[in-house]
Amino acid sequence: MTAPRSRAEQKQYTRALIVDAGRQAVAARGFSGLVVRELAREAGIVPTAFYRHFDSVDALATELATGAADTLALLVDTLVSDPAEDPAATWPAQAEKLAAENPQTWSVLARGLVDTAHPDHRVLVAASDTARRRLGISLGRLDALSGADGAMVDVAADLVVVVLIGHLNALAGGADPRAASEDCSARLRLILAGAAAS
Repeated sequence: MTAPRSRAEQKQYTRALIVDAGRQAVAARGFSGLVVRELAREAGIVPTAFYRHFDSVDALATELATGAADTLALLVDTLVSDPAEDPAATWPAQAEKLAAENPQTWSVLARGLVDTAHPDHRVLVAASDTARRRLGISLGRLDALSGADGAMVDVAADLVVVVLIGHLNALAGGADPRAASEDCSARLRLILAGAAAS
């Protein structure tokens, strides 16, 4: 980020620092890792300044969860907008592009999906369910799955979402992109072959 010039730019800059610190905290420790003093230290502000931008850590958590849900929706939009005859070959590379843009987003998503006690868990579950349904529709249109039972296509879509989120987390964690994409592609091929055999 470039140094802010105006008061409004400074406020926006500080808020972005807090959000970034929040993503890093959730990526490392889950939503329970959102602690005002630690966020302020990471953002380089005094703790009271946090409250000029967010009413509470819960408000920050909601913004992070909503952002992760929106990013997952963007990924799904990308995947289904250009129907692929072989998603196992193309989807890992398409996901790789988004992984590089905001790596901690995928950890926020993964952490939020397993943190069932956190109030924003429901936001991420809804995003995951929507992703599954949309990818299921796309998978159901594949020639290779034309004879597959609808329930099996739904199961395949569930597994595809899990594999893609795992792939994005691996990339965000610094995994070798080529090896991670090959692994993701192999997993997707296995899922699709299983659905086709049903």
